[in-house]
Amino acid sequence: MVREVIRISWPMVISELSDSLYSITDTYFVSKLGTAALAGVGVGSYLSWLFFVIIIPFSIGLLVYVAQSYGARELHKARKAIGETIIYSLLVTFIVSQLVHYNSLPLISLIAGPNPEVIENGVAYFSMRILGLPLLATAFLMDSSLRAIGATKYSMVAILSSTTLNIVLDPILIFGLFGMPSLGVKGAALATVLSIAYLVPLEFFFLKLTGIAPRFSFKEKYVIKIVKLGAPTAIERAIHSIGGNAYIAFIARCGEIALAAHQIGIRIESFIYMPGFAFMVAASSLVGQRIGSGNINEAKKVCWETAKVATIVMTLLGLVAAISSYYIVKPFSPTEKVAELAAIYLILAGLSEPGLALAMTLSGGIRGGGNTVVPMAINAIGLYSFRIIPAAILIGFLGVIGAWTAMFIDVYLRGIIFTIVFKKFFTKLAKKVV
Repeated sequence: MVREVIRISWPMVISELSDSLYSITDTYFVSKLGTAALAGVGVGSYLSWLFFVIIIPFSIGLLVYVAQSYGARELHKARKAIGETIIYSLLVTFIVSQLVHYNSLPLISLIAGPNPEVIENGVAYFSMRILGLPLLATAFLMDSSLRAIGATKYSMVAILSSTTLNIVLDPILIFGLFGMPSLGVKGAALATVLSIAYLVPLEFFFLKLTGIAPRFSFKEKYVIKIVKLGAPTAIERAIHSIGGNAYIAFIARCGEIALAAHQIGIRIESFIYMPGFAFMVAASSLVGQRIGSGNINEAKKVCWETAKVATIVMTLLGLVAAISSYYIVKPFSPTEKVAELAAIYLILAGLSEPGLALAMTLSGGIRGGGNTVVPMAINAIGLYSFRIIPAAILIGFLGVIGAWTAMFIDVYLRGIIFTIVFKKFFTKLAKKVV
C-alpha cells in the first residue's frame, strides 16, 4: 500500500515542486525591480487566489467523480463528466475574468492599504493574471482528471514543461530581452498566462492517451452533481482566500518590508507545502477509487498511509528550510532587513509542516470518500479561530511576527483535529457518489 502511495504521489510531488520553482523564479526576477514590485506581486497573487476559487467546485467535484467512476470501471461516465464540466466552467470563468479585470484597481487598493507604488504594481500584475482564468480552469480540470485515475506521470510531464516555458519567458517579458518590450511585473503575469495556455492542448492529448478524452455536451446531466459535490470545498477555499486576503492586509499594515519578506518566505515555503497538495490529491484519488469499488476499509488504510508518508517528507523538508533559512532567503531579498524578517518567517513555517501535512492529507482523503462538507467546516472555522483573529491581536504586540505565530498555531491545531475526526469517524463520513 505504501508502494502504491509513493507510485502515484512522486510524479505529483515533482509537479508541485516544479510549480514552486516557477514561483521562486518569478520572485527572483521581480525582486530585481525593487521592494514595491515584490510587495505588489504578493498582493496581486493573494487576490488572484481568491478568484481562482471559482474553479474549485468544478475541479474538486470532477476529481472525486472521475476517481470513483474509474474505480467502478464506468469510463463513459468519466468522459461525459469531463466534457460537460469544461464547457460550463469556461462560460463561468470568462464572465468572472472580464468583470474582475475592469475592477482591478479598487480591489488591489482594498488590500494594499496606503502604498501607492505597491498598488500600481499589484494592479499591473493582477489585471493581466486574471484574464488567464478560463485557460487555467480548462488546464486544471484536465489535469485533475488525469490525477484522479492515477495517470500522474502524464500530469508531471505537462506541469514540468509548462514551468520550463514560464522560466524562459519570465526574464524575456519582465526585462525586455531579444527586442521584446520591458513589461515589468505585467511581464511576469503574461509569462504565467502563456505557459498555462500551452498546457491546454497537451493535457487534452494525454486524456486521449489514457482513454478518458472528454465528450462535450450541454446536457447538464453530470455538471450539476459535480458542482454540488465540489461546492463545499469551493466555499471552504473562498473562505480561506478571503481570510488569506485579510491576513495579508494585516501584514501590509506592518509596512512594505514586512510584506516583501512575507512574499519571499511564502514562495520559498511553497517547496514544502506544494508537495503537500500532491499528497492531498493522492489521498483523494486513492480513497475515491476504493470507495468507487466498494472497499471502505482499504480506503481508510490507504489514506492513513498517505498521511504518514506526507508527514515524513514535509517534516524533513521543513527542518532543512528552518535550519538554513537566512542563506535561502538572502538571494531573493532586496535589503538586509527584508532578509532577516523573511528568515524568521521560514523558521516558523518550516517547523509547522508536520501539522500542515496531516491537515492537508487527511482532508483530501475525506473529500475522496465523497464527503466535502466536514473538511470545509474544519478548515473554515479553524482559519478564522486559530489564525485570523489571533493574528489581528498579536500584530499589536509582535508586529508581523505575531501574524506568523498565529499561522504556526493554526496549522498544528487543524492537524490534530483532522487526525481525531479521521480516526473516529471516517467510515461514517464516506459515501459513494457514482
